[in-house]
Amino acid sequence: MQTRTERFDDIHLHACAITGWQQTYDQLSNGCAHTLLRYINGERFQIFHETLDKRVVQQGIAPAGRLCLAMPMSPNEPMLFQGKRLNAQSVSLLHGGQDFSVQAAQGMELLAITVATDRFGFFAEREFTESGLRKLGRITHLALPQSSLNAIRQRLLVLVGAAQANPSFPENVVEDATLQSMLDLFEQGCEQDRTRLGNHTVSAYLVRQSQELALADHETPITVLDICEQLRVSRRTLQRSFLSVTGMRPVEYLRSVRLNAVRRRLHATSADDFTIARVASDFGFTHLGHFCNAYKALFAEQPSKTLRSQ
Repeated sequence: MQTRTERFDDIHLHACAITGWQQTYDQLSNGCAHTLLRYINGERFQIFHETLDKRVVQQGIAPAGRLCLAMPMSPNEPMLFQGKRLNAQSVSLLHGGQDFSVQAAQGMELLAITVATDRFGFFAEREFTESGLRKLGRITHLALPQSSLNAIRQRLLVLVGAAQANPSFPENVVEDATLQSMLDLFEQGCEQDRTRLGNHTVSAYLVRQSQELALADHETPITVLDICEQLRVSRRTLQRSFLSVTGMRPVEYLRSVRLNAVRRRLHATSADDFTIARVASDFGFTHLGHFCNAYKALFAEQPSKTLRSQ
């Protein structure tokens, strides 16, 4: 996974730095450009956040095999996407290989995400009805409530910051959050008919299987989409099952399960044999500070205070 923050004084260099896109940026307003580009490139996803201080025309072709969403972030600077005016309440959509044209106003700020089409489709088939899936294949933009769109944008920006601050940040966690953000955007932008899971026995089974998966592959950080993929259920079904059975969201519940496993390991081992950082890492907690905070919140003591074997 590659993460970078770059500043440019040339619009062309800025455009070339966004990997995977066949595109040109033409500067229309006078003066030396000053642009900012922050991005994360993963094997099956991309996030980039760009700010342009000049009026620019962007033209090109979306990456093949990718689904792309772009979210303008400048409330007073609407842009033209495929000839349609978009503002900070809008999300534009591009399918892989699709031609695009964007008239970007001076001072435009944009947040964009792309994911592998087949990866998105795997989860979308479990999230949306057949009519909803057909609609997703036709639409070019979504309109969302401002509060919902702001929350998703903020979630993605925090994710970019966290990944850039930690070079060892797990790629699958970033991919999971990117996919979930895209699914949330579609879910809130398109009204869907959904079937409801009312069988408590099935809910209990899904919780039990999720817990087994979390402990069987305990060195890997927990992601909801990984569990959904292995159990072949939608996020909504999994969330509803956990809330019904445990009163908690899946990630919260499974994090607690792993924290308890860490505590048992600490009790059973000595500090000479296994450091706290080693045990935490063995159970998928890659950020020691976040682990210590979660451990203390759950057990009311720092892991360093937990009784170890002699």
